[in-house]
Amino acid sequence: MSELRTDIRVACIGCGTMGAAIMRAVIQTVDAAHVIVSGGKSQRAADFARSSGCLFAASNTEAVVGSDIIFLGVKPAVVSSVLTEISPVLNGKIVVSMAAGVSLSQLAVRDDTRYVRIMPNTPAIIGEGMIAMCGADGVDEKTLSEIASLLAPAGKVEIVPEKLIDCVGAVSGSGPAYCFLFIEALADAAVMLGMPRKQAYIYAAQTAKGSAELVLRSGRHPGDLKDDVCSPGGTTIAAIKKLEEGGLRAAVMNAAQAAYDRTLALRKE
Repeated sequence: MSELRTDIRVACIGCGTMGAAIMRAVIQTVDAAHVIVSGGKSQRAADFARSSGCLFAASNTEAVVGSDIIFLGVKPAVVSSVLTEISPVLNGKIVVSMAAGVSLSQLAVRDDTRYVRIMPNTPAIIGEGMIAMCGADGVDEKTLSEIASLLAPAGKVEIVPEKLIDCVGAVSGSGPAYCFLFIEALADAAVMLGMPRKQAYIYAAQTAKGSAELVLRSGRHPGDLKDDVCSPGGTTIAAIKKLEEGGLRAAVMNAAQAAYDRTLALRKE
């Protein structure tokens, strides 16, 4: 294991599910004694600091003052107020926001601060996340590369243009919920056919996990892999027909569109 970094200091304002997941990744690269978290009135940041070995700040400003990189793990509705609060101590620092629907231009409260957006998802909790990242004008490749290295323990990291970030949110950001719903439905089917509930979840989840890995590792089109399972006149093609009749494809596409539209609405609120 490589030596943990002590040359930078990282702060995270907001330590809910995603904030905590990202900080768990960061402390695999940066010494926990160089990571500080704050969370307003919430006890979660203090609890996370206690369990992880990170520092805890009683105020957001205190967290930011001695830090080089500041992650914002707060709800989109309070990003503006938090930025206003910490603006006086942001000079020359890097701000990384994970708030859905909050654009880089909306983050820019100071000209001497560099702004980055990321869109992670909850599998980052176990190091299997999909994280998209983009930077504002003035954020160079070296800065993005450094942020990517901090996020790497959380999963796969890709740099994308900002115009794709909201799409990413609707697909991989919200996507775990779609996948969990499918796993639950598949498990319900197993229970209906006689399998014990606990065993049904294992079969459904492992099937989804294995299928996803097959797509990623093989590089083949999902449709081709689906065809491999569908023997002529067999059981699987009969099941696929029912899924198509039920509008599975359209339902998933409509769900992603709804998430995307909601993201755009959040920007205006």
